[in-house]
Amino acid sequence: MTLADVRPGAVSFTLLGPVSARVGEEPVVVDGRRQRVVLSLLVLARGRVVPTDTLIDAVWGDHPPFSARTRIALCVRALRRAFRAAGHSSTVIAAAPPGYRLRTERAGFDVRRFDDLVTDADRAAGRGELIRAGTLYGGALDLWSGPALQGVGGRLTEGAAARLEARRRVVCEALLDVGQRLADDGLFDEAGAALRSALRAAEALADPALTARAHLTLARHLVTIRRLTLARRHFRAAAALDEGRADMEPFERGPLRGEALDLVPRQAVR
Repeated sequence: MTLADVRPGAVSFTLLGPVSARVGEEPVVVDGRRQRVVLSLLVLARGRVVPTDTLIDAVWGDHPPFSARTRIALCVRALRRAFRAAGHSSTVIAAAPPGYRLRTERAGFDVRRFDDLVTDADRAAGRGELIRAGTLYGGALDLWSGPALQGVGGRLTEGAAARLEARRRVVCEALLDVGQRLADDGLFDEAGAALRSALRAAEALADPALTARAHLTLARHLVTIRRLTLARRHFRAAAALDEGRADMEPFERGPLRGEALDLVPRQAVR
């Protein structure tokens, strides 16, 4: 979600990167790790009640202080003040025994937007609407601004972050597949855009094997459209990351060694 998509006074939450919140375009000041942990768990629950004991476990683990329940209450109070200071007059975090819940009636979540885009992309890919699928997968990956739940840490939130990162990887792989299918159909412009977007996402994930695959897939596409200098650059990047890939050797012996080339293929009619 971009700032242009935010309604005045609407609350939005970001978990696909540094944890943050906004009221309209005004940032909410979330002060310290404890507040980020509490806010993250409430956002992940999407309106369901999060027990105070769960919040205590997330903040302090197996060694909570005797005053843990009071400190959680003070943390929630501070978060409410922060939302009011940013211009939101209603209660964002409601008391709901045995804990608290986020009032989500008008809230925006980057995680929800990510899931919606991926669902639509999966359906489009299943129907063979590859250009639309590539656009939607790319839009979902563009929502990320860093590692999930960045700046939070802790046992419970780290598990949630790992699940989000795994989902991000699956989407990156899906976009690589769509890019390859677009190239096979002769839609070279759209294939290039999809493969470059997948490469950016793979690099952001810091996954060497996935990044090598993205470089190699893009290199093959560039060979097809006779962009050999750029293809060599991506091939070498792939080889540096994953020297053991069996599918690299015949590729290296082929067009990149300077074999005779046909005419540059034309972009297929959309």
